[in-house]
Amino acid sequence: MTKTWKHRIGYLAPATLVGALAIVGPIEGGPTLCPFALCTGIACPGCGMTRAASHLIRGDVSGALGYHPLILLIAALSVMGTAWYLLRRMGKAGPIPNRWVNTILVLTGVMLLGVWVARALSGTLPPV
Repeated sequence: MTKTWKHRIGYLAPATLVGALAIVGPIEGGPTLCPFALCTGIACPGCGMTRAASHLIRGDVSGALGYHPLILLIAALSVMGTAWYLLRRMGKAGPIPNRWVNTILVLTGVMLLGVWVARALSGTLPPV
């Protein structure tokens, strides 16, 4: 199988993202880029996730959990998804059944919404 530049980008994209988050620290007072937050004036279910990922990559687990309590779950799913993608590209893994993927996506979405509602009710949503 011939490797094209698109395949190489697929291999490098996760490493580039992790490297960028490790080099560029979280900006505490930066502008809000979240479309949901800009339109509604309240934080979305995923608000704080990028800053949490940046803290997690730097080894600050408590800081990461302070920005978003589900960062460890999202990080684990990201690592597993990247590992599966690489194994699949090398021909060492088969496809994941659609039922598993859909179940994981729905459960993750339900957890994100649940945390968002709990944070909204307790007044701990991040400021917009």
